[in-house]
Amino acid sequence: MFNVIIATHGNLATEFERVLKSFFGKIDHLKVINLSDQGINAFSQKIDQVIAPCLNEPTIIFCDIAGGTPFNELAKRSINWHKQVALFGGVNLPVLVETLNMRMQGKNINEVIGKITAMSALIRFNMKNAKKAEDE
Repeated sequence: MFNVIIATHGNLATEFERVLKSFFGKIDHLKVINLSDQGINAFSQKIDQVIAPCLNEPTIIFCDIAGGTPFNELAKRSINWHKQVALFGGVNLPVLVETLNMRMQGKNINEVIGKITAMSALIRFNMKNAKKAEDE
């Protein structure tokens, strides 16, 4: 099983979680991070708390806007993952529902990434390119 993290501006991530729970009931390995009025430092600390237990597990991360603060903060940390991580800029309810449905069906993270990438105009952060750029 892989983790799913939703990180957004405002309370959007919490609202996605609320709606998803109305469909699925209790959802294991789903975490949300909201960038609220508390500012970037509090948000950054929250990210570190949420991702710490996930660093050794495959994880799909959805952020509301590619290039926005949640996306950028998680992109910086994605190189620390010891297992596969996929970071997407752009999220919507159908993609989240499909991700959780496929996970419940026992699909592996690569199958899910392939399916949801084909579903919509999500932008996947390519960690291999980021690591190469960092090495240069």
